[in-house]
Amino acid sequence: MSPHSTRERPLILVVDDIPFFRDVMCAYFKRTPADLLTAASAIECFDLAVQKRPDLIYLDAGMPEVDGLECCRRLKKDARTCNIPVVVIFTPERDASVEDVRDCGCDGYLTKPFGKEEFLNLGHRFIFHIERRERRVPCQMTVDFTIAGQQCRGRAFDISRHGMYIEYRDELPPEHNIELQFMLPLVCADPLKAGGRVAWINQGFPRKNLKLPQGFGVEFFSIPEPTAAAIDKYLEKY
Repeated sequence: MSPHSTRERPLILVVDDIPFFRDVMCAYFKRTPADLLTAASAIECFDLAVQKRPDLIYLDAGMPEVDGLECCRRLKKDARTCNIPVVVIFTPERDASVEDVRDCGCDGYLTKPFGKEEFLNLGHRFIFHIERRERRVPCQMTVDFTIAGQQCRGRAFDISRHGMYIEYRDELPPEHNIELQFMLPLVCADPLKAGGRVAWINQGFPRKNLKLPQGFGVEFFSIPEPTAAAIDKYLEKY
């Protein structure tokens, strides 16, 4: 949710000209404490974005008349909507190329076909309230990490197949890419490495989630096979 929003629940706008796909995407949010808006065209999307200022937009690229890429460009050029995260959904080579999608100014993209987990994991980058239903297991271990060339140390709070929450009280650099090294001694004797990004920060006052200690969530982007195998084994064991 936007740090400037006064809403108790995030507002998500789902845009697709085909009702079936709008319904499928909305159903993915069944367990998420969020309010949903839908739009059937790029024009309707832009009007709703200006009026309602949603916290996140899922925008289909392949729509008639004005397509999703042009809609995204308009959203990003308008001062009223430029800070709203936009996820573009497209079929490569049919709707657009990956380069075209990146150039439209979107904050993320999904290629069709995609699964529920992938859909929700991407949205979770922008709204931590999104419930991904991915199993997370508590853990207590030291994590050494490098961010913006700075070497730091925190403590893991929980871990999943695709990410980790790290307890950390110091201020983080603005850079989001992060390299991690940690141990799961109960399942692997060797140090484990992973690359990722800082997906959300839970520091300051008031914190976004008071149930968690001060720190930040990491989404893994690059996981070597030994690390992935060790995490899977840990999740199965605990």
